[in-house]
Amino acid sequence: MAQHRQPASPAPSSEACRDYYRRLTAGVAVVTASGSAGWSASTVSTVTSVSLAPPVILCCLARGSDTLAAIRDAGRFAVHLLADHQQDVADRCSRRPGGSARLTDLRSAVRVIDGAPVISGTLAVSWCDLHSTAEVGDHVVVYGQLVSVDVGHGRPLLWHDRSFRALDADLDALAAKS
Repeated sequence: MAQHRQPASPAPSSEACRDYYRRLTAGVAVVTASGSAGWSASTVSTVTSVSLAPPVILCCLARGSDTLAAIRDAGRFAVHLLADHQQDVADRCSRRPGGSARLTDLRSAVRVIDGAPVISGTLAVSWCDLHSTAEVGDHVVVYGQLVSVDVGHGRPLLWHDRSFRALDADLDALAAKS
């Protein structure tokens, strides 16, 4: 059984928390929605399965996010799990300006399907109806109930220590043998 230590006092600084968060490794995803102001997209590194019955996932968006506003407006959104060759998409959807400008250069590869902008060539995409939200600190946890999924092939784009990463090809070969 794991032993629990008493938390250090006082609370860690913002910089210490950022340093800790940088050590987390996560798949990179882009969340898109089509609200009254048009298309919107945001790169997120937090997508987690919550429930299988009903199928619910969560992602976290900044409180002032245009994408969050579009999700709330539309009640539907898409979550794209990016493939290792899509760092440019992740970069584009994480920078200013926000809103539809993030998808401007990608428009030839973006189509509206089931009410949400969908970026082609991703590892997987899910369409979600907005289930609920919860405000936590400077972000909002968005819960989406999956209504459809499209799963492709390839390796995921990863984020670790403030850099994009890819799975080692040797890991793919090992997984294929399992």
